[in-house]
Amino acid sequence: MDRKHFWLVIAISSLCVIRVQAQSDAQFNQYFSVVGYYNPAYVGTAGGLNVSGMYNLQWLGMENAPKTMVLTADMPWKYGKSEHGLGIVAYNETLGLDKNLYTSAQYAFKKKIGKGMLSIGIQAGLVNMAFDGSGIYIPDDEDETHQPPESDEAMTAAQADAMGLDLSAGLFFSTGKFHIGLASTHLLEPKLELNENLDRKINRGYNLMAGYNIQLKNPLLELQPSVFAQSNLQMVSTDVTLRAVYNKKYNGGIGGRVSDNGKMSAAILYFGMTIKGFRIGYAYEFPVSALIRTSAGSHELMATYRLNIEKSKGNRNRHKSVRIL
Repeated sequence: MDRKHFWLVIAISSLCVIRVQAQSDAQFNQYFSVVGYYNPAYVGTAGGLNVSGMYNLQWLGMENAPKTMVLTADMPWKYGKSEHGLGIVAYNETLGLDKNLYTSAQYAFKKKIGKGMLSIGIQAGLVNMAFDGSGIYIPDDEDETHQPPESDEAMTAAQADAMGLDLSAGLFFSTGKFHIGLASTHLLEPKLELNENLDRKINRGYNLMAGYNIQLKNPLLELQPSVFAQSNLQMVSTDVTLRAVYNKKYNGGIGGRVSDNGKMSAAILYFGMTIKGFRIGYAYEFPVSALIRTSAGSHELMATYRLNIEKSKGNRNRHKSVRIL
């Protein structure tokens, strides 16, 4: 696929999701570094054993702002003449009095098509949601004192939690220069009853990710444009990113996030480097919406370690997958 066709895919993808808004899953700025979190079909694509961690501190300046962390690990697996991928993902989020934890195992079947590799992936695991009712208070307008939660039957002063089954599936196609993936998460739309008065429902999510590696005339420079869209068919969020890589070691770039009304809601700066198998990255998200009145932005840190898996000469995986930094 040449550059002209790549940008056509980007334009069509953006138009397909512009009328819906927001997402069911976490919104990591460095989505390109934790592709497996969003799409189980990605596992085993990068080659070798890859372990990635990401931490996002969102909306600085706001009390009880979200704090999210994800850990992914994946590797290729060859059985006979067939190629597969295996992975795990763990996600933890703290938002006010709510705490959410996902843990899942992932599998992908891979089939070579032309110059690329098509992966079909599934993910199964558990989702746990907890609510700390001891932090609830109800202000009294008359004397400005706080009433205990027991004064409202719909609230609880105790901690409540529930667990449910969670499934996801996806497709991922990659060549040496181009990649595109489509996935659906929380297929069962689990509804968790924390107690008789409190329940949580996780809406099914959809996401599309595409990117292209452009080698410039200067052999030390490479451009990596990408797009990422998330939707739950009620809300959508679309990230458009452009990063430059120097000498395959240092990278930086800019990005923007577009909301359902077609307006930019955030501007993002990226920085990163690769040192002997380790990749580290940092992203700063600056709000350009009304959120700027209460927040100074968001910080995000990422670290990845890649370990090459030795294979015998007769059983070497010769597939060269797309490089996603």
